[in-house]
Amino acid sequence: MASNRTAETPGRETENGLGPLPGRSRKATPISRRKGDLPEGLETKYLVEHDRRGRAERFHRDNRGEDALFRDHGRRLTAREPYPDVVRDMLRIAEHRAWREIVVSGDPAFRREVWVQAQALDLQVRGYRPREIDRQAAERKTPTGKTARKDKDRARAEADAPTRMAQVAIAVRTLIRDPAAQARLMQRAVVRVIRHLDAGRRFEREAGQTQSRRRDRER
Repeated sequence: MASNRTAETPGRETENGLGPLPGRSRKATPISRRKGDLPEGLETKYLVEHDRRGRAERFHRDNRGEDALFRDHGRRLTAREPYPDVVRDMLRIAEHRAWREIVVSGDPAFRREVWVQAQALDLQVRGYRPREIDRQAAERKTPTGKTARKDKDRARAEADAPTRMAQVAIAVRTLIRDPAAQARLMQRAVVRVIRHLDAGRRFEREAGQTQSRRRDRER
């Protein structure tokens, strides 16, 4: 396991930045390193300069400064200063790209801010060794870090539930002609969706993913 630099190391040794842990993720989760792969709504918060291929690259708060607040290099995100809101959005991008383990570098203040905010997202951070007061700050910001993430997953699942129920309704009407049988099946589907939400699980993003995975396992 790589050793982390202490929080007290003075000066900027490298550019403020964060990126996914090199090599294959321990959880074998596919990650994205594609420049411009952003969570919905984030690009509209900034004035954005795009590269020659039209991908979002430099993010500005306004048009008065030459330097971008942060930059998207695809495999890495870099920032000029450790502004908390900028770090928050960089971590949103990291989470969106499934960077569950990230390596951070740069000023101690930047690395500290990344570590503290990453706790709320349950992201593992290499490159900063937190002090006791950093842990206390993280706990105050996220009294229930993992619980907050579960709540977020439930919110996403609840948002997906109407679409899932609509898919079930179409399948039931297509396969079953008896209205009474349709009603019984829909009632069961509602109960299963509620149990699914109560268990804190999320729905598959694509309707056919579950069946496809089952077929793959049966091969």
